[in-house]
Amino acid sequence: MNTLPHPLLVADIGGTNCRIGIVDAPGRAPRTIRRLSTRDEPSCEAALGGAIAAAGVRPRAAALAVAGPVIGLGAELTNAGWSFDGPSLIAALGLEQGLLLNDFEALAASLPDLGPADLTPVGGGTPARNGARLVLGPGTGFGAAALVGRDGRYAIAPTEAGHIEFGPAREDEFALWPFLERVDGRVTVESVLSGAGLARLDAALRRRAEGIPIHVDGAAVGRAAEAGDPAARATVRLFGRLLGRVAGDLALALKATGGVFIAGGIVPRLMPMMDLAELRSAFAAKPPMQALMAGIPLSVLTGPDPAERGLARVACDPAAYGLEDRLWA
Repeated sequence: MNTLPHPLLVADIGGTNCRIGIVDAPGRAPRTIRRLSTRDEPSCEAALGGAIAAAGVRPRAAALAVAGPVIGLGAELTNAGWSFDGPSLIAALGLEQGLLLNDFEALAASLPDLGPADLTPVGGGTPARNGARLVLGPGTGFGAAALVGRDGRYAIAPTEAGHIEFGPAREDEFALWPFLERVDGRVTVESVLSGAGLARLDAALRRRAEGIPIHVDGAAVGRAAEAGDPAARATVRLFGRLLGRVAGDLALALKATGGVFIAGGIVPRLMPMMDLAELRSAFAAKPPMQALMAGIPLSVLTGPDPAERGLARVACDPAAYGLEDRLWA
């Protein structure tokens, strides 16, 4: 077993926020040392170096989860300006070793450790033993990854599902789609199911209704919905229904009988204003596969810092996930 040396620096790096923690020893839970806005720091090296200096702990290795595709030993954030190169990070931070994962790969790695306290169920049956598990969710972008495992060995399949085309399926959606802003000429899963996507949905509904003031970002939509604005609440309910439909499509594509898990910061905040029964109905409405879909458990990940927990788990044995070729040194 090739465990990364500890203390281990772990970081979940998204297009908007970055959470940094330390794992003091193998098997220990990560403890957070810094949270920051990705856009407030010029680079990954600056953000991690500042966190290390402030914490007063010298990590020997790092495991990073980044919101972008990992290619070789490097990556770039899809929705922010940071880039990552493993060997350069080792030199800049004085590390012995490191590992780079996509953020949803890290979330997928956390799934075997999750318990009831980490999840809010949204219907379904009992997970199939050794069935594929799927984690997905909206944030600054939209991510998804699958986990398949048996006897303590796992394979993680990252995806770029956020960039597939996304079309209407109901009459009210067909009427709405002409009012939706296109991104690079397309309507994709991410362009609708993300923070910016929430604002696009809200704007499209308000344009169709004519004359209702338009919110400029997803956070403003959420605040308006929390304040009781009926138009914003309609946006949130539609967002939930569309998320359920996409989650069901991906679950069907992967036959994710081990369970589907919705991650990210957006959904837990909006859940009180969503119609969860409608979300679940949209998830399961896949004729002629209704019986299969009805049995797939669907949950929202509401436990703390799952990506960091996944990184800590992989760092104990990268080979168990087939990731030993990702080691920086």
